[in-house]
Amino acid sequence: MARYLLPSTTTTTTFSSLRSPRDGRTSPAPILVLRGFASRSKQARPIMAVASEKPTAPSKFPKVAAPMTGPIPADELLGVIQAAAKAGAEVVMEAVNKPRNIQYKGTADLVTDTDKLSESVILEVVTKNFKDHLILGEEGGIIGDSLSEYLWCIDPLDGTTNFAHGYPSFSVSIGVLFRGKPAAATVAMVLIVMGKRFMSVQRTSFFPGVRRLGSAAADMSHVGLGITEAYWEYRLKPWDMAAGVLIVEEAGGVVSRMDGREYTVFDRSVLVSNGAVHEQVEDRVTVVLSSGRRAKMANLCLRKHPARNFPARRRAGAMRGRGWKYGSGFVDGVFPVLSPMAQDILELVQKGTDVAKVWESLDSIPATHNLWDDILNVAVQLRLNRQWDPIITVCEWIVYRSSFRPDVICYNLLIDAYGRKRQLDKAEAMYTALLEARCVPTEDTYALLLRAYCNVGSLHRAEGVISEMREHGIPPSATVYNAYLDGLLKARCTEKAVEVYQRMKRDRCRTNTETYTLMINVYGKSKQPMSAMKVFNEMQSIGCKANICTYTALVNAFAREGLCEKAEEVFEEMQQAGHEPDVYAYNALMEAYSRAGFPQGASEIFTLMQHMGCEPDRASYNILVDAYGRAGRHREAEAVFESLKQQGMAPTMKSHMLLLSAHARSGNVARCQEVMAQLHKSGLTPDTFALNAMLNAYGRAGRLDDMERLLAAMEHQGSCDVSTYNVVVNAYGRAGYLERMEAAFAAMKGKRGIAADVVTWTSRMGAYARKKEYRRCLEIFEEMVDAGCYPDAGTAKVLVAACSDERQVEQVTAIVRSMHKEAKTLFTI
Repeated sequence: MARYLLPSTTTTTTFSSLRSPRDGRTSPAPILVLRGFASRSKQARPIMAVASEKPTAPSKFPKVAAPMTGPIPADELLGVIQAAAKAGAEVVMEAVNKPRNIQYKGTADLVTDTDKLSESVILEVVTKNFKDHLILGEEGGIIGDSLSEYLWCIDPLDGTTNFAHGYPSFSVSIGVLFRGKPAAATVAMVLIVMGKRFMSVQRTSFFPGVRRLGSAAADMSHVGLGITEAYWEYRLKPWDMAAGVLIVEEAGGVVSRMDGREYTVFDRSVLVSNGAVHEQVEDRVTVVLSSGRRAKMANLCLRKHPARNFPARRRAGAMRGRGWKYGSGFVDGVFPVLSPMAQDILELVQKGTDVAKVWESLDSIPATHNLWDDILNVAVQLRLNRQWDPIITVCEWIVYRSSFRPDVICYNLLIDAYGRKRQLDKAEAMYTALLEARCVPTEDTYALLLRAYCNVGSLHRAEGVISEMREHGIPPSATVYNAYLDGLLKARCTEKAVEVYQRMKRDRCRTNTETYTLMINVYGKSKQPMSAMKVFNEMQSIGCKANICTYTALVNAFAREGLCEKAEEVFEEMQQAGHEPDVYAYNALMEAYSRAGFPQGASEIFTLMQHMGCEPDRASYNILVDAYGRAGRHREAEAVFESLKQQGMAPTMKSHMLLLSAHARSGNVARCQEVMAQLHKSGLTPDTFALNAMLNAYGRAGRLDDMERLLAAMEHQGSCDVSTYNVVVNAYGRAGYLERMEAAFAAMKGKRGIAADVVTWTSRMGAYARKKEYRRCLEIFEEMVDAGCYPDAGTAKVLVAACSDERQVEQVTAIVRSMHKEAKTLFTI
């Protein structure tokens, strides 16, 4: 049952009955007190609820609430939302009988100064207590730490239209989500004014009577209190529903989507009831929705170019004028919620391969404000699905064909899609079009341009974006710098990322959790775990709170170097900080054991993950395949691969590549060829990684002719990378074919965009080290340093192996000890 925390009062209204969710009989309701607050008292009297941690009985409708309130105790969370709701409600009550300044966000979407003031005082209370939480306000959009596990959904005045017209039905609604699910909620309702109760009644053809107050939070609270039996609505937003659904569910009611499917706060529709009438209401509502949807789809396909007089949209706004924060996790993780019409448009665009026909169908839809929201929501949904071509189809229709005036979010989506497809010229042209349309570029615009340039390694053009911002008097924000770091991370430009990070601090740009997490990843991927640890310590020293992504990045940093003990220490510290490990954290720890050559340890973590109720994903199985493969236990690797398929997960290209690598290490070329055939049979075209694994199998088995034929085919297709030539150089070196090895090395140097890395140079030195050609190894070492390639521990081992007397060992020792300095000045050949 819910925990309703209501301060004692002498003025209460008690409601006496609630339908039992189990048997449908009317039974005495729990004594739930609804505290109305009148304009005379000017006091907030909210209903409050918190997610119950007790297990619930199995139900057709899954529980929507979070299983727990997370690391923050329930009482502390409720104390803050109670204070926040009270502060907002006092602002609303103070303004009840005063003149109102009303503005329009849409045709029927109002906003008053009271909405904004109420939200500002609520935000003040929340941010004072929880600085690192993410906050979604109806008026202010997204603020706070995008990586936080908590999201506050705030409607400072639910029922603004009622308030603006003096109709006494509105509320202040605050819901707190933990990991995307409601954990705590409050609704402060204004329902009683001067001792009279107001309620609107409408009649429809499919229900005898429908009561609607004009405030979703108030309507749902009435269901929770047993005043009404059910409530449904669509085209709602998270802040409309986050609090109400928790109050209903924790009072013993049922929550679902209008079509009866599992509900989340970020769905577009909601149906709540006492449980007894839920399926009956769902059936009737679904019939009406389905008939309406079919009619709309018919219009979508049959109407031809209706007359248009739709006014241009306001600049720099979309998604109801609230914009879009790149990298915030909001668009990427929980938005959008689609109306039935938007669902139809999404299906049309995803199935349509002929752009002209898709555009013709979109032309046939009457241009309305709702269509604009639907089109933009579809585009953002496509972005979540990483479907870049359909995004371009939809947004180019807006820009070149429709009567809508594109706003900044439309241009941003196009810049993002072009950047992902490496079409820089089109991305730049769209940026120019944005400026010519007199749209003001946002920080997201610059962030997406930076990411596009980094994606293709065009760092000088990325620097040009920063310069242009400065020329226009726009200091790069944390959002821009973080996007720059993210792009450099994916491009593996470690040195440049460190330079940008240092510049960010010099510019006194406020670093946040995302910044430090990115830098930990930068150092981790460049195999510098201690530098990653240094960043983590710096983060803690300034009071910036690490989240689960930060800890996972640090575990990964040590995992890449096979440092199991350090990875375990960080994993335990993460748990002590109150973060429950997720599948990504477990996978990182498995990777540590895999890289260290302890497949049994990786297997134990895999079992522990299942025991703790965390379901392994495809990556978990891939890591276990790799762990056994690295240890030369190809039979166990094969068994894990088969287990992956038995779990109903389709093996990906990486899965096949890891299995190939496992058999390649054992020299089983025949099985490698079978895996390649199986890969083709699955409809997958082998990528460079899979081909490199096959190349390695031929090299290890001494089948150099087969290796050369495959290499020639890869070169013809243009699918070679530096790892391809590393395999070939190593194979020739091990076989003692030094001339062929040098020819392969020279061929690689002549390939555009491919530069020898530390593995290439070390493999080349290794061939001469086996013959104890010490002077030749030193010559190659000097070439390596001159080329700007930094030696690693493997390089040192090869140099020591080349030594044939004590003097040479001493010379190499001096070089190894000073590798962090300019190595080329430490010896003379």
